[in-house]
Amino acid sequence: MFTKIFRELNLAELTERVFNELVSKGPSTARQLAERLALPRPSVYDHLKILIQKGLITEKNQENKKIFLVDDLKNISELLGSKIKDLETEKKEFEKVLPTLLGKTSFIEPQIKFYSGKEGVKQVLNHIMWNSHIETVLMWPMSEMMKVLGSEYLEELNKKRVKRNIFLRVVWPKDKALDTSEFPYLDSGEDNLRDLRIAPEGMTWNMGYWMYEDKVAFLSSEKEGFGFVVHSHDFAQLLKVQFDQIWKASTPISNKK
Repeated sequence: MFTKIFRELNLAELTERVFNELVSKGPSTARQLAERLALPRPSVYDHLKILIQKGLITEKNQENKKIFLVDDLKNISELLGSKIKDLETEKKEFEKVLPTLLGKTSFIEPQIKFYSGKEGVKQVLNHIMWNSHIETVLMWPMSEMMKVLGSEYLEELNKKRVKRNIFLRVVWPKDKALDTSEFPYLDSGEDNLRDLRIAPEGMTWNMGYWMYEDKVAFLSSEKEGFGFVVHSHDFAQLLKVQFDQIWKASTPISNKK
């Protein structure tokens, strides 16, 4: 019932089982819990102690017996809130030292990273979402990418991208274009942070690339099913020059026939 929450709070599976038992069966003694869960009583006491320390349960004396019962469930929200604040603090501290760490590790960073299968391709795109407030460019065979990733994933990716203020300049080959009235999240405009154009007649491709900063993420068609990222300033610069020429020759989506 509370599995994901307990994992986020770094609480053990047995601790969760004890808590769930109190939630479902109500106030209980340690002996009753041990019998129902088939656990040694000392072990049950250890987990009860943890739950008490976290403010998730409380104890009271009744007829010379210790009875354990669930405390206010709103305390779970407080614990999660505290966890989020701690993580935000750690994130800020890490971001302070990140430039120094990158300077020390950049010389050993792999220049090309490969990813296989649909999940590998998604991993490539998820890594791009770690960035924010940047402009990126794509040569994107849209219908092929739709086959690989699916509309649901692409729509969710678009929401994340817009939230992180990642702007797109995108070129689709005409024979791989999709109807943006059917998929409005793919359309041009400020709401989608996207400027979309259609490549000249006869220009087509099955593999897409997404360029961001000094990195270029390549995604294959569904048939081949792989992706790779090249981290190279010179390589990114070369592709950017080529992209800009194709961009100039391409037609804005609003003028598409």
